Amino acid sequence: MSMADRQILAQLILAARAPLAEWARRYPGHQAMGYLCSYVPAEMIHAAGFAPVRIRGATSPLRHVDAHLQSFTCALCRSTLDQLLSGQLNALAGAIFAHTCDAMQAQADLWRMNAHGSQFVDIVMQPAHLAAPSARPYLVAELTRFWQRLCDVSGAPPEEDRLRASIALFDETRRLVQTLQDLRHQLSVPDFYAILDAAQTMPREIFNPLLAQLLAELQGGPPERSHDPRPSVFLVGAVLDEPRLLDLIQDLGAQAGGDDLCTSSRHFYGLVGPQGDPIDALASYYLQRPPCPSKYQPTHKPGAHLLQQVREAQAGGVVFVVEKFCEPHAFDYALTLPTLDEAGIPYLLLEMEQTPSLEALRTRLQAFIEML
Repeated sequence: MSMADRQILAQLILAARAPLAEWARRYPGHQAMGYLCSYVPAEMIHAAGFAPVRIRGATSPLRHVDAHLQSFTCALCRSTLDQLLSGQLNALAGAIFAHTCDAMQAQADLWRMNAHGSQFVDIVMQPAHLAAPSARPYLVAELTRFWQRLCDVSGAPPEEDRLRASIALFDETRRLVQTLQDLRHQLSVPDFYAILDAAQTMPREIFNPLLAQLLAELQGGPPERSHDPRPSVFLVGAVLDEPRLLDLIQDLGAQAGGDDLCTSSRHFYGLVGPQGDPIDALASYYLQRPPCPSKYQPTHKPGAHLLQQVREAQAGGVVFVVEKFCEPHAFDYALTLPTLDEAGIPYLLLEMEQTPSLEALRTRLQAFIEML
């Protein structure tokens, strides 16, 4: 990798790790709109004139949230609300939620009550039963409502061409990430995931050219990954807001051969496409992609879907990275175990808390990786 490309990688890593309080200074001329879930249509946020920025949890001590959320709420909700209450997110134009669980629904209401100044707050009510006869017309109507409200707030005209242009920009990100997935063996585990975090943090007009330059360099590197002697694990879960876990995997001599995470591969799955009505295209995208554990799709078999991904990634074992008190992902974890057991795939469950014990994580990961 050339010096210039190392500088690009360093820029992406810095963007991924920089606190949101610094966002406005780092990207003048862009107005950030926060969102907390990959079921939020970031393309609409962009087409309305904002830069969509994913709000992530942090492992820093919580100072204000105990007065608003119980201790048995997941770390993502508690940490992000604490960031709002401490003023770290005052530069955001607002925050967009998607209804995925009761905790996130309550989070949206608490955000409205405690938002700074005139911050915009909305929740996109994606259907829970994705195959229901009413799911498509309902979702089209909900996306239309959300798109109109965003444009009313920003003053941008709700033109289809604006939305198509934003869909094309975000599809380009997804294409670039798909290429990056094929080249992940050339990057360290922390660096690979930092690039994906940067995609959810930086304005896409800035991120896409940087990643395209980096990929041009990586594509000239070693073409094969089958000769990599390191044990390979497949990561599964919701958000992964503890980058030190990735450092541990790297330090213990393993690689992350693939993942099914809300902040990684699941977030960048597939393409929306430019065909037809853009709102209808977005509705199709959300209804047809592999569902999050908070959604019900009767034809989706969590165990079989996971096993297929693990085999395609040629991973030796599965590491479930589950937020403590996250019921949808805990239920999904239980549904996948019989399939993994039958296939002889070893697995490890790591319940992530606000301030996890890194030494405990190291001990459990080391034993699991040595077994592989």
